[in-house]
Amino acid sequence: MAVKLFTIGDSISQGFMSGAAAKTNQCYSTILASILEAENYHFPSWEKGGIPIDLETVFRKLEDKLDTDIKGPIEWVRATSIISKYLDDVEDYYERGDGALHKSIESKPFHNVAIRGFDISNSWQLTPNLCKQIIDESKDNNDDRLGLVNESFHRTAFKVLASGNQQNFTQLDWLEHHHKNEGVENLVLWLGANNALGTVLDLKIRQTSIDGTAFPLGPDKVSYRERLSKEWNLWHPEDFRKEYSFMLDKVIDIMTENPNSTDYKVFIATVPLVTICPLIKAVDKYERTDKYVENWPVNESNPAPMGIEELPAPVSNDPVSYAKYYPYFLFEDNFDMTLNHLNQNEVVHIDNCIRRYNRIIQELVALANERIGEKRFYLVDIATSLSRIALKRNNYNPNYVYPEYFRFCYPRIDSKYYGVNRNKEIKSGGLFSLDGVHPTAIGQGIIAYEFLKVMSKAGVYSGDIEKAIDWADIFRNDTLYSKPIGLLGEIYDNPNLKKWLFKMFSKTWEHKKY
Repeated sequence: MAVKLFTIGDSISQGFMSGAAAKTNQCYSTILASILEAENYHFPSWEKGGIPIDLETVFRKLEDKLDTDIKGPIEWVRATSIISKYLDDVEDYYERGDGALHKSIESKPFHNVAIRGFDISNSWQLTPNLCKQIIDESKDNNDDRLGLVNESFHRTAFKVLASGNQQNFTQLDWLEHHHKNEGVENLVLWLGANNALGTVLDLKIRQTSIDGTAFPLGPDKVSYRERLSKEWNLWHPEDFRKEYSFMLDKVIDIMTENPNSTDYKVFIATVPLVTICPLIKAVDKYERTDKYVENWPVNESNPAPMGIEELPAPVSNDPVSYAKYYPYFLFEDNFDMTLNHLNQNEVVHIDNCIRRYNRIIQELVALANERIGEKRFYLVDIATSLSRIALKRNNYNPNYVYPEYFRFCYPRIDSKYYGVNRNKEIKSGGLFSLDGVHPTAIGQGIIAYEFLKVMSKAGVYSGDIEKAIDWADIFRNDTLYSKPIGLLGEIYDNPNLKKWLFKMFSKTWEHKKY
């Protein structure tokens, strides 16, 4: 039986929420699998709240014991003990318990091989064997009561890629395996965000090169370990082009070598502007900076590549506004120039790089269809959808058209950080989880909605898009929305909790761990 849906991606496609690879069952691709009736769609499950740390579980444990207020130093000592016990339980489980490497391998291969933190090159470079080597080499594998799971990124990748007892398969190897043996009808391919996301997590830019010459001999000639040592967090657009082209050529070769004569389609998503996530908060007044923004949609001065009659609809270049400074949201109220932050020029530069990435993806999608002589590759413009949702970038007048279900739902949904008062009333947010980067279940539903629009045009789905997604079920199962956490008010009022949360964010975001 052909594989109805196969997913290659990073943290969003994996269902990473609130700091942990945890809720793949609420991921957009799982929603799509249900709609497309992919009955055997198999994906990983994550026990103990996930890996490395599920912030929602932490706050619910604290609220269960301390209600919605941590009163004074004595209760903070209790809070620290509760947090430490949870971290220790998770660490023990994934380092030495039933979740440890070979104990967690599933015999049945996964159809979702998305892995948090994956950039483009990881799709052809990272294998379970390499992950195990790096974990074994680590000097921090002992029990640490106050620590997070060691090498959690590589442990996550190992579990996903080692399913089916394969120790040397990459994401692309798994695609080839399934397409050769059963045939893959619909491939979702969404990589590229982690070629820029580190700038927001680190609040600094470490670009691959000044002029796009990071891979003079080709991206396959720079090893995974060498890449780790360089700690790049922003790819020059031409370096991005080389890596994406290399990956997509491999995908084209795999899909066109089609022994089962499967009627396949490939859905490729654009890279979101990572700077719109509420992890970082715009401070100081907004200024219109349209004149600095890369203008690249197709027009007479920017024609389609030679030989291509028609490009996909261009990624939007809607007018935007930028603030002067962007620190972590935790420090917006007492921001000063000594705090780590990105400035306006840096944020515009990051965004312009991503805008160019998306232009490159558009061109490569068109070239892929030209190469095979028919339209089988489709662009899913998630970048524009998320940009139109962003409040401040759109002067508090976002022009995204939500599904009809959202029209009168209350509390209202927006792109701000999740805000709840001590009476457990939601005052803001709903689209981003507690890590300020990854979508909630509701946010995942929006992404599924955008994919479904394109799948409908491609003839994969013929039903009513507005009715296809069970929004009532998604809202009900999004526990941040249906069961608000009143203790979250402490994030702004309690300096101890704020420091702890920042410490956890920082540890989780160490290179290749986000």
